[in-house]
Amino acid sequence: MPRRWFWLLAGLVVLTAAACTPSPPTTVKPSPVTSGSPVTPVSSPTVSPSELPPTPAAIPTPTVYSRLPVPAGTPRCHTAQLEVAFIIGAAAAGSVEDTFEMRNKSSTPCWVYGYVGFQTLDRQGRRLPQTTNWSSKTYFGDSEPPTRILLPASTSPLGVEPRTGHAFFNVFTNDVLCDFNENPVTNIDLWPPDEYTPLTISAKSAYGQQFGFCGGFQLNPLQIQPVPSLG
Repeated sequence: MPRRWFWLLAGLVVLTAAACTPSPPTTVKPSPVTSGSPVTPVSSPTVSPSELPPTPAAIPTPTVYSRLPVPAGTPRCHTAQLEVAFIIGAAAAGSVEDTFEMRNKSSTPCWVYGYVGFQTLDRQGRRLPQTTNWSSKTYFGDSEPPTRILLPASTSPLGVEPRTGHAFFNVFTNDVLCDFNENPVTNIDLWPPDEYTPLTISAKSAYGQQFGFCGGFQLNPLQIQPVPSLG
């Protein structure tokens, strides 16, 4: 074989071997780890004592007044011995409850029993049209049936504790069927039970509330508690 053919054949063998030899594996570089800021755990905010919701105060228990025995021979109370005042008004769900208080201002003990007479007056002293219902039933509970109540002498002023020895009655009406300001009540004539001479008192309560009514109202009998359900 001529020399040039020998070297040509040898070159072809080398090229063929190179083509059939696999390439060395490529080194795979791992993905770089991204370093971030450390995660801070979220904690609930600390509430200072001043920010805590207030604990509901205990509802005070209404004072319960004792019934005083009526000594034998005690006379019935007359208008001149008594004083009455509109103490406070309260409203709930369209119903209004007004509380009145009576005491003996004389030096002689006496007793009262039953219902008072009640007439509203305008600023000219004229009687306002009204419908009155006397009953022991109320919107918030029943009052006691009428019983004799002793009003001793020298008790505390109206609206001032202790109020044992005073008498109370409630007037109920509503405040949704009319506007109280259309027929404002200035004064009230009150007749103690079985009396013909009234006491004229202001229609404004000890707390500045104005007495008003829509057409009519309901009166409870005199009782020893200002709240019917406690009677």
